Amino acid sequence: MLYINSVRLREIKDLVKKNYPYECCGLLIGTNLSEKKVIEVRPVENKNKERTHDRYEIDGKDFVKIDKESNKKGFSIIGIFHSHPDHPPLPSAYDTEHAWAGYSYMIAAIENGEKIDIRSWVFNEERKQFDEEEISCKD
Repeated sequence: MLYINSVRLREIKDLVKKNYPYECCGLLIGTNLSEKKVIEVRPVENKNKERTHDRYEIDGKDFVKIDKESNKKGFSIIGIFHSHPDHPPLPSAYDTEHAWAGYSYMIAAIENGEKIDIRSWVFNEERKQFDEEEISCKD
């Protein structure tokens, strides 16, 4: 289960609306001890400029920089979020090919720039597919 409060969830939704009809992305910072909990949302630039309508890519330098900053605060990167403009919040073949085990993959589907549906997934390395992860929004 992935715990996230309403403020962090609103940050993701606002970013998704702001970037529509293009994909946006970012990192979920938090803890993964007794429970996986999002403490901070860190938007990053979508490095994929050719297919921003249906692909995202996070620069490795951004990932390392944010990971170091998070570690100094006692947190770590626990997941990645990205949007699916006018597509369901299901992992694509591209998402599956580029997934890492252990991370939460939060997908925010946005329809016609308004309606947002968010689901989270964890990559199962053995089966080479995603399993849905429940999201608990508690403040």
